[in-house]
Amino acid sequence: MGWKKLAMIGLVALSVLAYMFAGGRELLDPRTFQAHYLEAPVATSCVFFVVCFLGTALSMPVTGVLAVIAGMTFGHALGLGLTLLACTCGGSLAFLMSRYVLHAPVQQRFADQLVQINKGIEADGAFYIFGLRMIPVVPFWLLNLLAALTPLDLRRFFLATMGGMFPLLLLLVHFGTQVQSVDELSPTALLNPGLLLSLGLLAALPFATRATLRYIGRRFR
Repeated sequence: MGWKKLAMIGLVALSVLAYMFAGGRELLDPRTFQAHYLEAPVATSCVFFVVCFLGTALSMPVTGVLAVIAGMTFGHALGLGLTLLACTCGGSLAFLMSRYVLHAPVQQRFADQLVQINKGIEADGAFYIFGLRMIPVVPFWLLNLLAALTPLDLRRFFLATMGGMFPLLLLLVHFGTQVQSVDELSPTALLNPGLLLSLGLLAALPFATRATLRYIGRRFR
């Protein structure tokens, strides 16, 4: 194993240890960002972007939680923009690390899943990644790693990821804005129409997406 691969693996290990022992759990607490946002909105937004970017790049399963926190802290537009860009850029970095550094261990560990991803990309190209982003059958972090071991180039991966993640992140951020409006966890508060609508849309998204993708597939074949 070359020194570049060792250095990258060491960097990943140090980042994970820093997260665990340097108050990383506080970065998944919405109160951490809310406490500073009113006083320093730009700095808080930048910190959130970095946290979301690194969490995604290091293949931590934090995308959904951070999207909800973004809605609770930044609102719809800024929360969605920060999360979508950070997740797409972080996923692209994970893609590059898998392709050029972690190729062998990823291929060995997820050989069966890789066969399915390769078949899908051979048949539908970047549209297959777009569909898997909209219907998260394959975890976000795992798809970043597996897509890197296919012929898909970075540009198409980036665009498919951004487009496919948009609907899900939009709903998660909206859900966060609705949770923020709940003052206490009482039955009356939880029957908030906005909150119920968010939950309903999140539940319906996979089914609606699957039907849409099937229609598009029939339309263009």
